[in-house]
Amino acid sequence: MSEQDGYQLLVVDDEASVVDSLAETLPWADIGVVKVFKAYSGTEALEILNTNSVDVMISDIRMPGMDGLELLALVRRSWKKIKIILLSGHAEFSYAREAMAHETFDYLLKPASDREIVAKVELAVAALRQERSEYRMYERVAKAFQESLPKLRGELLNELLQGFKHYPERLELRMDSLKIDVKLGQPFSIMLVRAEDELLEMDFYSLSLMEYAIGNMAEEWFEDLFRLWSCKSVHGYLAFVVTATPQAAQDLAPEQLEQELRHRASQLQLSVDHYLRGSVSVLVSKWGEYPRDVKRLYDDLLVALRRQIGNQTGLFVQVSDDIEQQTVHSLQRLYEPPLLLHLLESGNWELAEEKLTNIWSELNQKWANSPEHLTEVFFFVYASFVSFAHKNGKELAVMVGPSLSDVAGALPSRSITSLKSWIFDAFAMLRQNMENEASDDREIAVQKIKSYVQKHLVEDVSLQTLADHMFMHPVHVSRIFKLQTGENLSDYVLRLKMELASSLLANPAMKSYEISSRLGYQNPNYFNKVFKKYYSLTPQEYRQKLESRSGD
Repeated sequence: MSEQDGYQLLVVDDEASVVDSLAETLPWADIGVVKVFKAYSGTEALEILNTNSVDVMISDIRMPGMDGLELLALVRRSWKKIKIILLSGHAEFSYAREAMAHETFDYLLKPASDREIVAKVELAVAALRQERSEYRMYERVAKAFQESLPKLRGELLNELLQGFKHYPERLELRMDSLKIDVKLGQPFSIMLVRAEDELLEMDFYSLSLMEYAIGNMAEEWFEDLFRLWSCKSVHGYLAFVVTATPQAAQDLAPEQLEQELRHRASQLQLSVDHYLRGSVSVLVSKWGEYPRDVKRLYDDLLVALRRQIGNQTGLFVQVSDDIEQQTVHSLQRLYEPPLLLHLLESGNWELAEEKLTNIWSELNQKWANSPEHLTEVFFFVYASFVSFAHKNGKELAVMVGPSLSDVAGALPSRSITSLKSWIFDAFAMLRQNMENEASDDREIAVQKIKSYVQKHLVEDVSLQTLADHMFMHPVHVSRIFKLQTGENLSDYVLRLKMELASSLLANPAMKSYEISSRLGYQNPNYFNKVFKKYYSLTPQEYRQKLESRSGD
C-alpha cells in the first residue's frame, strides 16, 4: 500500500521506550498505517508535523516542557484534520476531559494494552477513510456539477423563454448556484441567432461544434461591455440574454449601450460568415426588465423572424416598437409550461385542475366572444385528454363517457359557458376513472398480500419478505395496505396469528408450547405475552374459559 493510499501515524511521548515499542512492535500495516513517526517531545512533534503529512497522532498528556494539552492546542490550530488520541493516567482524567472538549478523537487510560491502542487507531483510520470517501464523493459531485453548468444554465434560460413561472426568491437562489450574473430587475436584451443554408445540412456533431464556435465568437465580441447567458431554444435558435457590465452601465447612457449592442450583434453576423463560412441571421430585441420581460421579448423576436426575415438568409434585424402592434393576440396560459398533458401524465390532478382554471379565466376575460379562441382552447384540451386516454390504453369514451367524448361539430366550443362545462365535467370524469383504477390496482395488490400472509402465516411473513414477494418497497407495501384496508399490515398478521392460536387452543391435545412453535414463536414466554396482550388472557386462561363454556 502506498503512502498516498495508507495513513501515517505520529507517536509522541517523553519516554523513549514507550515510543519505540509502540512504533516498532505493533501491527500497524494490518489496519492501513503505512508509516510511523516518532517524537520524544512536543517540540519534536511540531517539527515532524511541519515537514510531513500526519493523519493520526498518539500523545501522552504528561510531558516535560510542552505537555500534551499544549501540543493539542497547537495541532488543532494548524492541522485540524489530524485524529488525536491522548494517553493519560487515572490521576490525569480531568485533563483528558479537557482535551475531549478540544475535539480530541479519543483517549486511553494507562496502562493501555497493545490491543486497545491498535483498536483506537483503527477507529481513527476508519473515520479518516470515511471522511476521504465523502470528500472524494463531494469532489466528484462538485466536478460533475461544474461540468454541467452550461447545460443547467441553458435549461433555466429555456424555461424562462417558454414562460415558466418562478418565484423570485427561488429564481435568485437558482441563478446564484449556477453562477449566473444577472440581477432581478436588471435591464437586458435578447439576441437570437438562426443557423441557415449549409449549416442546417450538417450532422448533429458538426452543427454542435459550429454553435459552440459561434458562442465563443459572441463572447469575444461582447466581453468588454456586455455579459452573455446563452442556450439553444426549443425552436432550434441560439438565444443570448445580454446585460451590460456594471462599468458599462455606469459609463454609457442607454442609447449608447443600445448602439454598442447593435454594432456588436451585426459584427457577429458578419464574422460567422467570414471566419466560419456559415450563414446566420441575427436579431436583437428591445430592452426589458429581467425576468419579467424574457418571454415577451423572445416572442417579439419570433414574430420579427417570421415577418421581417422569413426565408431570407444572412440578415441582421433590430426589433422595433411596431412589432407589438397586433390586433389579435395569442393565448398565453394554454401554452406556457408545464403543459396540460404533462400534468395529466404526472398524475398531479390538483395542478392540472389549476391549469384548466387559469386557461379558462384568461379566455373568459379576454376572448369570451372569439369563436377562434374558443375553438383553439377546445381542440387543445380535447387533444390532451385523448392523448392521455390513449397512453393509458383506453379510448376517451371509456374514461369520460360517450356524451362527453362525442364532440361532433365541436359543440362544446360554441359558447364560453358550454366550453367551461365540457372542460371541467370531462376532467372530473377523467380523474375519477384514474382514481378508481388506482383503487382497483391497490385492491388487487392487497388481495395478493393477504393471500401470501394466509399461506405463509406460520413461516416468515415479515414486511421485507412481503415486499420481495410483491416486488415493491416495504414502505409502499405497508402504505397501500393501510390505505386500502384501514388496518396496519402488522396488526393484520397479528390478528390472523391470534385467531389461529385461539382455534388451536380449543384442541386440548395441543400444548401451549406446541401452539407457540406452530405459529412461528420460538420463545413460548413471548407467545404467552403477545397472546395476553391481545386477548387480555393467558393461553391457559383462554383454554379454561373455552372448556367452561363447553361444559355449560
